[in-house]
Amino acid sequence: MSESIPGLPVALMQRLSFLLKRTFALLEATIEPGLARLGVSGREVGVLTLLEAEGPASQQRLADRIGVDRTTMVALIDALEETRLVNRHRDPSIRRAYVLEVTAAGHKRLRDALKAVERAEQEVLAPLSAAESATLTRALQRLVQAGPIDSSGGQATAAKSQRPQ
Repeated sequence: MSESIPGLPVALMQRLSFLLKRTFALLEATIEPGLARLGVSGREVGVLTLLEAEGPASQQRLADRIGVDRTTMVALIDALEETRLVNRHRDPSIRRAYVLEVTAAGHKRLRDALKAVERAEQEVLAPLSAAESATLTRALQRLVQAGPIDSSGGQATAAKSQRPQ
């Protein structure tokens, strides 16, 4: 690869870590304003998406699934509960745990947020052809499936031993 961004050396433009971080920053800068207008953050959309897809879950399960620490998850759930997008109630089988579920307002807000995310992703991916965009998405999906992260942000040990040779 010989392309460079003005002011950035080719050596940086050849580093996957730099490219992924730069792309993430671009996505975040493009997505967050639309989500802010809806009163949610990207992480909150992640929690709502997971709850909608998998049904009611404990805070700990959600934290593990999206890869955030317990304190961050509590803050996310507090914000979602305050805006009445999720309900939190005691788990009858584990009295110390809470079960979370998406409210009707949460389902509607999630639909609106996902539309905003889709528009922003299309904007960011506009320089790519449809085939390139699909290839990028499939490649990233394979990487994520091959190496799930644990709640501390590190790669789960089991995933390391299951990588394809």
